[in-house]
Amino acid sequence: MNKLMVLGSVLIALTLSGCETMNKVGESLKSMEMPKISPKGEADAAKSTTSSPLSVVSETCPQVKGLTDLASITQFTNPAEMIPDKMISDTKLEKIASTCAVAGNSVSVELELNFSGVLGPAGVKDLDGQANYTYPYFLSVVSPDGKILSKDVFALSMVYENGQITYHRQDKLRQVIPLMTGQDASKFQIMIGFQLSADELAYNRRPQ
Repeated sequence: MNKLMVLGSVLIALTLSGCETMNKVGESLKSMEMPKISPKGEADAAKSTTSSPLSVVSETCPQVKGLTDLASITQFTNPAEMIPDKMISDTKLEKIASTCAVAGNSVSVELELNFSGVLGPAGVKDLDGQANYTYPYFLSVVSPDGKILSKDVFALSMVYENGQITYHRQDKLRQVIPLMTGQDASKFQIMIGFQLSADELAYNRRPQ
């Protein structure tokens, strides 16, 4: 199985529910825009630090990928009417920074996730004193052979004060991946994205 098929299969498993038909899975895989990875940063035998907008890869660290189709979440007052006038907010995963340390039988990855948000017309209209929105996002670890080893879902809280229409937040996470004898930490992947509904995912895939 080539890398494109492995990544596509993993992304399908992360975003589609168990009741999806095989036809829908095939259509989703065909239309999936795969994240582009470009090497960046510096590494040594024990520790590495890298940073990029949505993907991080180094010689010794697991590859960290912000999934393109899942890098933003836009909410509307009515999911059936996804038009600008009814937008509550638009929140994006803007940048990922990663530091890792390999020690014998495990690799520890320190992550900094930078998010930005903006209120839409509906969100501004409802802003009275303070508005607090919470969005789910996930972090999954994928093995060298493309199997999902774990998936954790986190709550991103965006707090808009009176008169504030933009917001920036940084979340810091630590992920420890056990390594068997002879396993290469750089062959593992950490995938990050928002946990989207079918409507939210369709909105992200709309023609621009």
